[in-house]
Amino acid sequence: MTKNTQTYLLVLVAIISSAAFLFLGGKPNMDELKKSVAPAASLYPEAKSVSEKLNFIDDASNKTHLSDVANGKWALLYFGYTSCPDVCPIDLSKINQAVQLMENSDQLQVVFVSVDPDRDLGNLDNFAKAFNQSFKGLTAKQDELMSISRTLGVYHEVVQSQQTAQEDHSNHNHSQGDRDYDSHDSHDSHDSHKMVADKESSSKKVAHYDVDHTSSYLLLNTELELVALLTNPHEPEPMAKALDKIIEAL
Repeated sequence: MTKNTQTYLLVLVAIISSAAFLFLGGKPNMDELKKSVAPAASLYPEAKSVSEKLNFIDDASNKTHLSDVANGKWALLYFGYTSCPDVCPIDLSKINQAVQLMENSDQLQVVFVSVDPDRDLGNLDNFAKAFNQSFKGLTAKQDELMSISRTLGVYHEVVQSQQTAQEDHSNHNHSQGDRDYDSHDSHDSHDSHKMVADKESSSKKVAHYDVDHTSSYLLLNTELELVALLTNPHEPEPMAKALDKIIEAL
């Protein structure tokens, strides 16, 4: 065998090996990838198929699958609620900063998922877009929301008992006093009872409660398979680097 023939065969073997790696299942070193994105992100051992469970509704209560919103991009899901006093605004601000730092931000869709549909429906997109115009908002009816949460391994629950706020409480007490004062007169007593009843029925009942919810952000690939969790500490620069590395590698 001539030297030229040997050289030709070596080049041919190298080309075939490269092609096999690229087209026959070549995968990145997952252990190295896991180390490089930690602690900002935690990769699942294998991508988890969850697409069939990702049925949401939009602000107009239209049924919306996550694929309609993600539109072929990676999706980063954040679970929270619009009246959250501090954590949700801080987290969404950090996600926005991370997106601004990413090289592959055009391949990622951030989705705010409300765990408080009763109060948030109709204000989902407005709330999400206040942090970044590209962010989108979704939610689901409570039974569907619980199903989605179980599938994705997230949770939410009301942590403060619902309270009823009564308007014009002092006037109510005053009316009660008037009723007692005039109790000897049956006609006045009847009118007083009616007045109190009218005030009670016109009082506004306002729900006051907080919702405890998952603090991790969920990353899904373009096939809407669950790939990773972005866990504490949520710092924009490490998150941006982790997201870029995952998107580029997977």
